[in-house]
Amino acid sequence: MVNLQPPLLEVKDFSLAFRTFKKGLVETEVKVIKNLNITINEGEIVAVVGASGSGKSLLASAILGILPKHALTEGKILYKGGELKGEFRGKEVSYIPQSIQSLNPLMKVGKQVQEVIKNQDKKLIQRKIFTQVGLSNEITDKYPFELSGGMARRILAATAIVSPAKLIIADEPTPGLDPQALDEVITLLKQLSQTGKGIMFITHDIDTALKLANKVVVFRDGETIEVANVEDFSGKGEKLQHAYTKELWNALPGNDFFVKEKDFIPITKESSKLEIKGISFKYGDEDYLFKDLHLTIDPGEIVGLHGYSGSGKTTMAKIIAGYLKPENGRVLLGGKQIKNRGIYPIQFIWQHPEKAINPRWKMQKIFIESNMDREVLDELGIKEEWLSRWPSELSGGELQRFCIARAFHNETKFIIADEITTMLDAITQAHLWKMLHRMAKERNIGVLAISHDYYLLQHISDRIINFQDFQAADFKNDSNF
Repeated sequence: MVNLQPPLLEVKDFSLAFRTFKKGLVETEVKVIKNLNITINEGEIVAVVGASGSGKSLLASAILGILPKHALTEGKILYKGGELKGEFRGKEVSYIPQSIQSLNPLMKVGKQVQEVIKNQDKKLIQRKIFTQVGLSNEITDKYPFELSGGMARRILAATAIVSPAKLIIADEPTPGLDPQALDEVITLLKQLSQTGKGIMFITHDIDTALKLANKVVVFRDGETIEVANVEDFSGKGEKLQHAYTKELWNALPGNDFFVKEKDFIPITKESSKLEIKGISFKYGDEDYLFKDLHLTIDPGEIVGLHGYSGSGKTTMAKIIAGYLKPENGRVLLGGKQIKNRGIYPIQFIWQHPEKAINPRWKMQKIFIESNMDREVLDELGIKEEWLSRWPSELSGGELQRFCIARAFHNETKFIIADEITTMLDAITQAHLWKMLHRMAKERNIGVLAISHDYYLLQHISDRIINFQDFQAADFKNDSNF
């Protein structure tokens, strides 16, 4: 029997451009999406995979009707065979945004989820969905700033899941989630699709897309270059049609990622080490997040730190970088307390770059103020035209490249990299870590690399510390795991 029902969502011959003005007020158009076609049926999950800055999030914005005024569009976006009208958005169409800044900073997260629930026992439904996404009931009365990045992302996912919408647009909803939390969110989204909801899953993470989607649309420079079946992603990618899709697949840490050139051998004096001695921390009257932690990192050494979301990894990193003060313990550089003036020798690269970039400055001003290294800008593929843009006009991955470049200051002795590649596609991630690995060795900069991705840490690290073992009461010295 032929199904005559129209698709839930149909994007037909869609193009998107932005009107800009060059010197002399010459009007030009910059095309970012070209003749795009995507179909999503009820109960179907379609993954849109591509590099940072390829136009994936702009596609989501177009569907949601939140493009800026200078955007120019062609083609059609249809919902159930008719025009996608404004009144459908937020009701029939729900959105899981990329940025955790989308949460209301002045409202407790439980209340934010409850506001979406219609005509039901809101508190009961909210608690149930929190349990399903791996959040405890204690999280209900917390504000967004009290949560880890992974916890905040689960709140955003929960908000969309409890909505009555038939179509969910999920824009990079899973970066930074530990494997358990990721599996819980994937299971929930699959369950939603089984109830007839259609899901557009926008991501750069092929591994997650393959666990979730029915089909994968590969996006590059605003164009669809391939629509692949999940089973085509195997081996060396022999079944894949396009060279770029094969390159994405083979760049994953579990495939043809890079191998370190040689084992790490300290080449500096003992006095230049970074030492964390017995630090402890807790929020208010709560239990200790961690207690009596010890860690040493040598210049030029890359230490991987692995652990689940909310375990305290980022809080520990903030203490080391001087953003927080511990309850007790000390952070020493070369055996001495670090002076809190001038350029801090320990640079922190945030997981979410929007937290670290002034939204009221154009990127040119940020570049000048931060005294960024031109060599690093070139290595990271930062384009000259990005400097004339506002932070809001760049993708999360593009912003993160600026944050990484800013960390490689001439005065930098150590870098803390907190889930820095969760916003980047596999090819860019591999390129970035090759660059960071090489420059850390050449400049003798020590790196603490925090990640949920154990495969990644195996490739980039000289040694790996499991944060759960690290927190054990009898853990007093550095160890190799």
